[in-house]
Amino acid sequence: MQEDKFPPNTNPHVFTLIAVAVGYACVGDFNANEQNSIGNWIIMVGQYVLTHAAQQQLIESRIENSNININSKKAKAGGSVYTDNDQNKSNQNQRSEVDMLLEAVKRMQDELEKMKKN
Repeated sequence: MQEDKFPPNTNPHVFTLIAVAVGYACVGDFNANEQNSIGNWIIMVGQYVLTHAAQQQLIESRIENSNININSKKAKAGGSVYTDNDQNKSNQNQRSEVDMLLEAVKRMQDELEKMKKN
């Protein structure tokens, strides 16, 4: 078992309580405008992490072909998206889409690096 995991395997109630304590400490002697600025900055950090993770999860699910839409026309028409074997759909058929997405991400990263240098 890996001991250096972050965040650690902490009881969810304790983990949430720690967040409350950190939030309380961040209020400190700051006025409302300063608190608003600090709070929005923390939210932005969290939103960045969530957006990054969501995109990574999307790409991985497409590679694994485990992206299921229960609201699809097929599911609503009575077909089971869980048990039907669609022989036309495989990881290899979606590979070009994944490659295109990965290339787009690479171009965005390159552009961000250029912007940082300027």
